[in-house]
Amino acid sequence: MLLEKLLEEFHMDLGMINPEQSRLYDSFFEKMSLKRNTFLIQEGEVERYSYFIAEGMARCWTLNHKGEEQTFWFCKAGTFSMSNISFTLQEKSEFSVQLLVDSVIYRINTEKVNDLYAAIPPLKITFGDLTARLLSRLLKRNIDLIKYSPEQYYLYMMEEYGPVFNSIPLKDIASYLGITPQALSRIRKRIF
Repeated sequence: MLLEKLLEEFHMDLGMINPEQSRLYDSFFEKMSLKRNTFLIQEGEVERYSYFIAEGMARCWTLNHKGEEQTFWFCKAGTFSMSNISFTLQEKSEFSVQLLVDSVIYRINTEKVNDLYAAIPPLKITFGDLTARLLSRLLKRNIDLIKYSPEQYYLYMMEEYGPVFNSIPLKDIASYLGITPQALSRIRKRIF
C-alpha cells in the first residue's frame, strides 16, 4: 500500500488512515515501470503529474555555474519525487529529476488529486505535515553538509539509502557531496 510506505518513510502514525482509505488512496494512482535514466521532469518544464517512487531511486540535478551537472537530492523508494514542487505550484521546474535505476512509479494528475482529497479529507492535513517533514529533511541536509566532512556524510548516506546506495553512480554521489570524483575515490579507499 502506497500510503503506508509514505507514512513509514516519514515516521508518521499509520493509525491516522484506515485500511479502506489506504486502498482507496492507491486506486487514484497509475502504476508505471520506467527504465533507468528516464526523466520524470526536465528543467524548464511544468510537471503534469505527482510521482510516488514505490521501487527505485531518482536524482534531482541542475547545471551549476560551470555548466556541469550538480546533484542536490536523491528521491528514494517510499517518497514522492521532488518534481512535486513544479506540480503543486504549476511553475517551470528549476531542476531535472532522472531515474538512477529501473523503477516502479505511481503517478497522479491534478484532477485526480482533487478527487482524492474530496474522497479522503484528512489527507490534506496529512500532506501538509509531510511537506513540513520534507522541508525539515532539506534543511537538515544543508546543515549536515556544513557540519560534517564529506567522509562522514558519505558514511551517513550508506546507512540512509541501504542497498540501493550501490546503484548510485559515484559521479552523482561526489556531486551531491560537493567534491570531485577523485576526492570521493580517496574517501572510499580509506573506508574500504
